[in-house]
Parts: sequence; structure tokens; C-alpha cells
Amino acid sequence: MIKLANKFDNFNKAVKRLNEANIAYKKNRDDDIYQDALIQRFEFTFELAWKTLREFMTDQGYQLEILSPKGVFAFAYQEGIISNETLWLDMLDSRNLTSHDYGHELAQTIADKISNRFCKELSNLAKYIFEKIK
Repeated sequence: MIKLANKFDNFNKAVKRLNEANIAYKKNRDDDIYQDALIQRFEFTFELAWKTLREFMTDQGYQLEILSPKGVFAFAYQEGIISNETLWLDMLDSRNLTSHDYGHELAQTIADKISNRFCKELSNLAKYIFEKIK
């Protein structure tokens, strides 16, 4: 439980910082610095999200056979912990794309996805886990 509490604390702080970056991005959408900041915070938060989710499910007694992000998301969806597996896989694909290609057009597309869809889902996961472990 201590390991989960530490992971969750870091994840929850990252979600808050991502949401702060999102607010700034929405006010300055055409500024590459805000776009870059949003993407960087998303990458960091996403990594913490899937690892915290994996730790949460293990802590709750679930027997995970596949420990990769895709396996964790599939299992979490199957168990009703997340409601939109496709969105989580889109987050994974987007995070992978930002690691390999940082062209302006792609960055803008991904930043808009983060702003309009991903931030809310990451916040929802933080709320869900908080409610279960408090």
C-alpha cells in the first residue's frame, strides 16, 4: 500500500500540473512553448498513469498477466476501472509518436488531443483511484 500511495501521490501531482499546463495552452494555443510544455507534461503524466494503474490493480488483488501498458489498459477496461480502452490506446500511441516525431503539425494535433480529451481522462483516473484508496 505504501508503494501505491507514493505512486498515486506523484501521479496526482502530475495530473494537477498537466491541467495547469492545459489552462495555459488554451490561452496561448499558437505559442510553441505552451504546446511543448503541455506535451512534455502529458508524456510524464501518462507514464505515471499507467504505472500507477498497474500498481493499483496489483494492490487490489488483481492478477495481471501482461504488464505492458496495452495489457494494463485491456485488463482495466475488462474490470470496469477505465471506461474507454480506445482512448487509453490513443494516449499510448500519441505518447509514442511524440517520442519519435516532433514535427509542428503532429505536435499541434497531439496537443489538441491532450487538451480536449486526454486531460479529462487522466483526471478521471486520479479521482477513481483516490476514491478507492482513501
